[in-house]
This record gives sequence, C-alpha cells and structure tokens, in this order.
Amino acid sequence: MATVLGLVTFSALMAADFGLLSLEQQAGLTDAQLASYDDRVGAMGWAVAGWQIPGIVGWAVALVVTPLAAARARVINWWTAGLAVLGAALYLLFAISPVPLCLTGPVVLIVAYGMAARQLMRFSPPDEPDVFGVLRRRVGLACLVAAPLSFAVGMATVPPGDDFLGYPGLAQASAFFLHLAWVLFIPAVLTVAARGGRFTRVVAGLAVLGLINFSALMFGDYLDLAARQALGDAVADRAAELTGGYATFSLGWVLPGMVLTFLGLILVAVGAAVDKLVRWWVPVIVVAGFAGFFLLGLGPIGVVGPLVLVAGFGLMAVALAAPATSRGEPVAVSS
Repeated sequence: MATVLGLVTFSALMAADFGLLSLEQQAGLTDAQLASYDDRVGAMGWAVAGWQIPGIVGWAVALVVTPLAAARARVINWWTAGLAVLGAALYLLFAISPVPLCLTGPVVLIVAYGMAARQLMRFSPPDEPDVFGVLRRRVGLACLVAAPLSFAVGMATVPPGDDFLGYPGLAQASAFFLHLAWVLFIPAVLTVAARGGRFTRVVAGLAVLGLINFSALMFGDYLDLAARQALGDAVADRAAELTGGYATFSLGWVLPGMVLTFLGLILVAVGAAVDKLVRWWVPVIVVAGFAGFFLLGLGPIGVVGPLVLVAGFGLMAVALAAPATSRGEPVAVSS
C-alpha cells in the first residue's frame, strides 16, 4: 500500500513540469515572477502533506526498501538488490545533470530490475500460509468503501461557485481528497480482480492505468491556483491553454486518466457481476453513481453521485467479504 500510494503520488508531481513550462513559454514573465509562483506552490500545506512528503517517502520505500526486503526474503539475490539501490542513488544524484550523466541511474535500474524479473520468473513461493494476503485483502475491501467516500468528500469541498481564489483552502482540500479517491481505488480494484475471471482482470488493469494517471490531474489544481495567486488570471488562463495543447500531457495523462478510470471502474463492476461475485444491481448502482457525477455538476448536489458510488462499491465489499459458499461460488475440494 505504501508503494502504491508513494509511486502514484510521486508520478503526479511530474505534472508540475508542464505547469512550469506553460509559464516559461509566455513572454514577459520575469524570473522573480516565476520564483513567486514556485514559492506559492511550496507554501501550500495540502500539496506538501498530500503529495511531496508521501511521494518522496513512497518512492524511497519502493526503490530502496523493497529490493532489500525482497533480498532478505530470498526472492532476489543481494547483488540484484544492491544494484537496484545503486541505481536509485545515481538517479537522485544526477537527475538534473546533462546527458549522459543523468541516464546513469535509469540504466542501472533497468539492468537491476531486468535481473529481478528473471529471478522472479524462476521463484517458487514457499508452501506456507499467506498471512499477509489476509491483511492485503482486508485493506482492499476497506478501500472499496474509502475510495468513493473520499470522492464524496472531494466533491463536498469544491469551492462555492468554483471560486478557487476566494476559497483557496477548500480548493486545496478538494483536490487532495479527489486525488486520494483515485489512489485508494487502485487496491480496491486489484482486490476485485484477484477474485474475478479473465475479463475482470483485464479491465481492472486498464482501470488501474487510468487511476494512476488521473491522480496527476488533481495536482494541476494546485498549480493553477498558485499561478492565479502569483501571476493573475490572464497568465493562468494562458498557461491552462498551453498545457492543454501539449500532446504528451494530453495523451500521457488526460486521455488515459479520464477514459480508463471511469470506463474501467464501471467494467470492473460489470465483470464482478458476470463472475457472480456480486448481484446484477451492483453495476447498475455504479453506473448510476457516475451518471450522477457527470450530469449533476458541482456544488452540494455534486455529492449525490459519489454517495451512490459509496453504496455500489460498499455492496461489492460486503459481497466479497462473505464466504464463497454464500455467494454461490464453486469451492475447490482437495482429493
């Protein structure tokens, strides 16, 4: 969970590069104005606590602690773990250095994780109870409720009249809870996929890809707010226009985030019904929740759709928590 939260949040921070680029391309902006914008972003407590700290800590857990833990568990060898840690260290040291020095870390990481993948394909898990798997499943079930609930909180805290400048605290809180919703949906979806058939697993993978990208779009709210506070509406509007024109941003974040997230979550619910994990009305409730989100708009009424999703995914959590026999699933019988 720490790895998922950290890496997804860390990847969202990359959206800041597009925000800065859209400002640097505007003629007339001075270095002092850009520094003022950067200071505004750094002074936002929600951004620091919600993105920067968990992103950096999660990155360290994923790329430093995880290889060492895998070596300790004899999943990979210590040479591979050491090479992975070295690659992470080189990345930190030379991330902003010129080519080819900045490539040393990524190249070492490619070699290290290529070796890890080869060893994992040959690894046979020990024949012992999967104790951690029980905890992982419980966390996933909890996230089926926590994710849409966070979605509802994010919609409830949208500033009145969408006035970000007038209510900067609410704007930051709303973006954070929406970001948290998409992150929490990842373990939730993976929990459903673990119990589902091939179709459910495929659409769950697509949903996860969308959720990872959609989170970055929430960080864009902070960048837009900082630009409006430091540089004015005209500059911020032009920055938003330029950012929307970047093909790498549109194809890398916006399109997969918007399409795969909503479509993927609906299809996961449909797949769960097809696999007889839930009743048929559960995907109907999920579709109704997303329809409410799109059709009702912002403001207090905008909470209705997410609350319907809490009911839909909550029913899914209850169904998956029940014993397999109570849902009519076949139970494997040992000989």
